[in-house]
Amino acid sequence: GARPRKRPRATAVPRARKRTSNYYGVSHVRETNRYRARYKDTDGNEKTVGSFVTEEEAAHAYNDKLRALGLDSVRRMNAVDEQGRLVAKPKASSSFYGVSWNRRKKQWSAYVKGQHRGDFDDETAAACAVDDYLYELHQPDIATQKANFPRA
Repeated sequence: GARPRKRPRATAVPRARKRTSNYYGVSHVRETNRYRARYKDTDGNEKTVGSFVTEEEAAHAYNDKLRALGLDSVRRMNAVDEQGRLVAKPKASSSFYGVSWNRRKKQWSAYVKGQHRGDFDDETAAACAVDDYLYELHQPDIATQKANFPRA
């Protein structure tokens, strides 16, 4: 008789995790509609600082706790500008083709067809480097389809 056909294996599609806060050590708790501040101690155990009404309060509490424990040099801190306002953490990914955030270098990296085209402080500069390379390839169809800033 005929052998039953095997069903193709379902492949898991990785989902991008939605960020629940703009700050390190802070997450939104949907059930309570509050923000939780957490950190990892020197042994890597997660500890809760507290629950807060705003994510800014939680971010400040996170920073204060790390400083009090002397962990500010070994854990990510939330940056504060000259006026004392919190600065949001950088986006994990870019909306530009071929551009991604390099956490280790703390810069935007430009890649085209698996080739590293450079690291940049500015996300737009990385996107321009991607475009330059696409046009250098002299493949107008690819450049027209994928360029971040199409040229006339």
